[in-house]
This record gives sequence, C-alpha cells and structure tokens, in this order.
Amino acid sequence: RSIAGNKFRTLLTMLGIIIGIMAVIVIVGLGNGMTQSMRDSFASMGTNTLTVSVPGFGSRTVDVEEMYALADENPDLFEGMSPVVGLSGTVKVGRSTLDETSASGVSEAYLAMSGYTVAKGRGIQYVDVEDNKKICVVGAYVDRVGYGGNALGQTIKVGADQYTIVGVLEAKVSDPSSQEGSDDDVVCVPYTTALRAASSRTAGSYTFTLLDENDAAEGKQVIEERLTELFHSSSGFMVVS
Repeated sequence: RSIAGNKFRTLLTMLGIIIGIMAVIVIVGLGNGMTQSMRDSFASMGTNTLTVSVPGFGSRTVDVEEMYALADENPDLFEGMSPVVGLSGTVKVGRSTLDETSASGVSEAYLAMSGYTVAKGRGIQYVDVEDNKKICVVGAYVDRVGYGGNALGQTIKVGADQYTIVGVLEAKVSDPSSQEGSDDDVVCVPYTTALRAASSRTAGSYTFTLLDENDAAEGKQVIEERLTELFHSSSGFMVVS
C-alpha cells in the first residue's frame, strides 16, 4: 500500500538503485580493462624479461649451452632465452654512417621475445644460427633512412663485415622523428656470427622471457643461484628485471 500510494517516490528509488548498480558494473569493468591494457603495454616494453649480464669472473665464463640448459630446466618460469652479443664497429649503408644504430647478435627466438614483428622478408632462423650466416634483420628506421624503404635484399656493413638484409621489422615507434636510436634503429644478426666476428666463444649478455611477469623475483633468484654455483661466487654477473 505504501509503494502504491507513493508511486513517484518508488520510481525515484528504483532509478537510484538501477543507476547505482549500473555505475558500479561500468566502473569495475573499465578498471579491469585498463589494468589489463596497461599490463599488456608494459609487457610489450619488456617487463616480462630478465637481462643477465655475465662479463665473467676471472677466467671463468658461462657457456651459451649452460644458459640454454637453465631455461630448459625451468619451463614453469621461462618461456625462452637468447644470447645477446654486441657488435662493435660503425654501421654503414654505402658511404653513410648510422651513428645511433645498435647492432647485436641474437638467436632465432629473440625478435618474438622482444615483441618485434617482421614486416617484410623473414626473421632470423635456426639454420642461420647453426651455419653462422652473414644475414641480418633491420629495424624500420634503418630501412626508411638507409634504403628509402627498400632494404630487403640489400647489404649493410657493421665494422669490417657485410651482411645481407633478409628481413625488415615493423615499426615500434609511431613518430618517425623519434625513431633514431630507438628500438626501430637496430641491426640483428645470428649470435653465432657475432661471436665469430668478435673472436669470442661466449656471450656477455642473455635475455630470458618469463611466462608470467609476476614471477620475475623467482626467475631472478633461480638464475642467480645457478650462476653463483658455476662461479663459486656471487660476483661476475648481474641479473636485472
């Protein structure tokens, strides 16, 4: 009788309840969506990676196969692993020098691990690594500035060696004026080829990708414990998430 006798007040009460519930649902939905979006964005920037620097301890170094074995022994933590070998020397396209371009030797898994997509041609393959091939994949900036967008099949010089470009990566930086020195200003070669060019048997850096970025602390601890065991010391390496 009270509800029937106060129809207008009842209508307002119902509207208040309905709008309140809808507002809560919308806010929670937006919050969850934004949280996931930010997680995905940070993950694409590398928050699910661990960088291991191993300059060595005395005469002791870590073999590449030992690091691969470490990743294989912990499939619940690590999705992949790649050696990273820095290439010294200037990067040249013809007579032009690309001063800010970074050149590295990596595995066939590195590009996917680092969130790259091949836009033209192909990426580094297992056979390239096994056969120490002098091929490379270049970033969008190198393709655009060095070759006018036609880098595929051309050659690029890093230090004293020339590499044939078999792939071009999709741009990560949308603003072309900000690409120099960025993730789009790169040259990637097989790590075995880079080791041979550097006359070295082992890499000084490794990148591990985690199945879940929330396990970064555990993954870091696993790597540190193994390296401490190998070196018989906690010196000679650094693990950064």
